[in-house]
Amino acid sequence: MPHCSTALVSVALFLVLSGCDSRPETFLVHGMVVYPDGKPLTEGTVEFEALDLKKPITASGEINEDGTFQLGTYEANDGAIAGKHRAAVIANYEIGTGVERPGLIPPPVLDPKFSDFTTSPLEFEVKASPNNILVEVDYAPPQKKEGAADETMLNEHGTE
Repeated sequence: MPHCSTALVSVALFLVLSGCDSRPETFLVHGMVVYPDGKPLTEGTVEFEALDLKKPITASGEINEDGTFQLGTYEANDGAIAGKHRAAVIANYEIGTGVERPGLIPPPVLDPKFSDFTTSPLEFEVKASPNNILVEVDYAPPQKKEGAADETMLNEHGTE
């Protein structure tokens, strides 16, 4: 029976080497992140999360200085799985409140709603082919300056 065991070992080796892989196939996803005026977002990360799965699979990619990105799921730039995805874009620094380092933390550049899958309105369909996706985001709302009076308080209480 040594001949039979050699055949079984050969079949097992063939299956291992042939990539008997159970993870879903990925497809090229690249694109650009822009504001409503067409200017690119020049820093941060784009993240896609598949919606049609029991266990979420996420793809992410760094945003380049020209606003372009390419997603990777299992490896850098290998793409995302086909199907519906919700997306998040993370570009703002979130290091404390800034009080402990005045002037060192840059002001936010992106509306914070885009930084979380649960608040981001972004959804995309990844096709089983190369995908070029335009991600449109909003600028960060204006920040109140420290010590500035709140308009609603002034309207309610008047000024003296």
